[in-house]
Amino acid sequence: MDETEGQSESEVTRLLREMRLDEALQSLKSSRGKVDSAAVASMIGEYESRASQLHAAGETGEARRFSRRAGALSGLLTHGPDPDRMVSEVDLAEGYQGKILLVLLNGEVFEGKVCLRSGDDVHRGILHNTQAEMEDLGFTRTQVHPLGGAYAGFDSDGSIVIWGTSDEYGCCDKKEAAQMIAQAYPGKPVRIED
Repeated sequence: MDETEGQSESEVTRLLREMRLDEALQSLKSSRGKVDSAAVASMIGEYESRASQLHAAGETGEARRFSRRAGALSGLLTHGPDPDRMVSEVDLAEGYQGKILLVLLNGEVFEGKVCLRSGDDVHRGILHNTQAEMEDLGFTRTQVHPLGGAYAGFDSDGSIVIWGTSDEYGCCDKKEAAQMIAQAYPGKPVRIED
């Protein structure tokens, strides 16, 4: 390895450690840098360990934050510098009952990725949390746009139900939401009720 290659590898590692993923991906895609797989694997282990500790302490929000970081870096190691494979399409916890929001990610590294997000009492909160998620992962130039909301819940019969709408953002495409949830939870029936 020549000195320039070593410097570009350490620059990418520094950007990944600082969770500046948009800059790291730009460097990787332009062939100015390489991934140090061992260093990234170590970061993933650190994030997973921290997530586990936080979850055990009842800090579920912070635990999810570190789990997302580990997931993004795992996606990088598994699929290469593809941001669509680094951000989970569906964020819907097992047993969830509440509001969901379809969002569109656009920015320097995303070109129209649709995601389903949940986890707040108001749809505006879900939108805000998704923007915070992108910033935490280092996708600081990513804009999050609402595509409509609904409600989703895990039913006692093992199925997942989607219903309703968002007063603020209108109704999401429930068929698309159902398909996304079905992919995230294979084997669980997903139905739309209105």
